[in-house]
Amino acid sequence: MGTSANNQGGTGGGWTQFKRSATSFAQHGGRDRVARTLAGFVAAMGGAAAAAADAGSAGQTGQSLGSFLAASTGPQGLVDGLEAVGLERLVGQDRFTVLSELINALGGSGGAVEEQAARDALLDVIDELLPEGDEAALEAVQLDEAGVREALCRYIAALIYNLAIPVIEVRLEALENQTLIQQRDGQLHDFIDALVRLKMHGVSPLTVDWQGPEGRSFVQGILQDVYEQLEAGQ
Repeated sequence: MGTSANNQGGTGGGWTQFKRSATSFAQHGGRDRVARTLAGFVAAMGGAAAAAADAGSAGQTGQSLGSFLAASTGPQGLVDGLEAVGLERLVGQDRFTVLSELINALGGSGGAVEEQAARDALLDVIDELLPEGDEAALEAVQLDEAGVREALCRYIAALIYNLAIPVIEVRLEALENQTLIQQRDGQLHDFIDALVRLKMHGVSPLTVDWQGPEGRSFVQGILQDVYEQLEAGQ
């Protein structure tokens, strides 16, 4: 649980309702309260369209990630992915160097709240992809379409979670019960993840031109679709 995106939200209007819903969810849990809390988050952000627009930098990061992932379906796996994003110099480097430089190249500086949320989501995905060990055998990790879709789902779900969690996290920590905190956090994760997967079902990420505007539009489109569903409170 948690993200380095330090954003406790605004005051009044939709933020007040969001915080009330977050408190109710933290205290009682349950799918319906998760739905109301996330609907409140989207409303506080000004609605689905505004929430997707505010996460604009996440589209660019997602586009860079998509380009890396799609190229990693090649015969040399992640080596091909690094070459596609101009980081072939990292081949043969230790795992920490590959991870940190890849995050910096694809995720930017992380200066704004939205940028940091995207960077943290990117870190989760790349850390899972890279093989363990100091001498990472990058060519051994070769993705297929399902693997690319899975990684993109994880990125988008983690991004939405990272943006919503700061306000909710305060309420969860007030429980002072780690078992309950983990249960509630798991409910939140699962709800977002299931919705992202629903929107990504049947989508073919390998047909997207990740190098062009289509790549960024693809990520922004999925984000807006998910936010619209969250806004409906379903």
